[in-house]
Amino acid sequence: MKLGLQPIRRLFVISLVASMAIFSREAASESLTLTAGSPGGGYFKAAAAFAEYIKESVPGIETTVIPGGGWANVERLQASSRLADVAVLENALASMAFNGKGPKSTKYDFRMIAAIRGPSVAQAVTPVNTRISSFEQIAKDKIPVRIATFERSQLATAQALAILQQYGLSKEKIDSFGGKVMFTSHKEGIRMLMDGQADMWFTGGSMYPHHQYIKVGSKMPFTLLPISKKAAMAAGSEFGQSAISVPKDIYGDNNGKNDAYWSPATVVTFGVRTTMADDLVYKITKALAKNKSKFHKVHKQHKFYEPATAWKNVGGVPVHPGAERYYKEMGYMK
Repeated sequence: MKLGLQPIRRLFVISLVASMAIFSREAASESLTLTAGSPGGGYFKAAAAFAEYIKESVPGIETTVIPGGGWANVERLQASSRLADVAVLENALASMAFNGKGPKSTKYDFRMIAAIRGPSVAQAVTPVNTRISSFEQIAKDKIPVRIATFERSQLATAQALAILQQYGLSKEKIDSFGGKVMFTSHKEGIRMLMDGQADMWFTGGSMYPHHQYIKVGSKMPFTLLPISKKAAMAAGSEFGQSAISVPKDIYGDNNGKNDAYWSPATVVTFGVRTTMADDLVYKITKALAKNKSKFHKVHKQHKFYEPATAWKNVGGVPVHPGAERYYKEMGYMK
């Protein structure tokens, strides 16, 4: 059977209209990829929550959250990669990346949205039976201390080594005392401490109270070595961090003691591609602020997030113009 000219034309028009409708829907939809940490971890949950707020608040936006972490997240924001649009970044790492002080000495190009989680602080966990009371004592008495810390690639390790350096305790100096600095996982380092294979676990930045150190307290009494304000500020300046005071006896209910001391403040942030449209960054910044109370419930450290101050303590990296517009509109920035 042959079709007449009119039916053919009608079919053509219908097909054309349908194609245009599909194209219009696809063009109206935009996708944002957020790179976080390990699936199920705190950073991943923060990114997943943000992704939901964006979808709910910004019409036509689809979001995807992918595993990541550390330097990989910075790399993914670069124009040469564009594997992600938003990244979870620690302020210290962000500072190093932006200023070209990382492993590759490369200056990375990205901007900030907000500081969203924190603070994490340095903690030098030392069993009471070691009779070590301060970093000054280690340096003066040349104590052959065995210090366990995170793997060499970890930011918290670089921070811990920077603090030790403020007391004249380089890895080489500790070696010369007959001691050693051991790079390992968090879990393994705590096992070594409890088994007597290490005299100290030293993190340059972890949340408190931390469940791993509560575990130590269930086996033995311990102390946190004090850090001076001068040492904390000097070490923190290497990573674009401010120094904060850590309260006395933060493990007082868990067999741990400490005097109030100072630490560089490690804060988790949301970074963004420099080239992302100002209007879109404005909208997603507003979406996060709008959902502040919900975001606080995702993790107790999220209570650190306050829109009025979220543009601060982001590692010295510039805030994206779109986010800046929101903060100024609300009267948070001048």
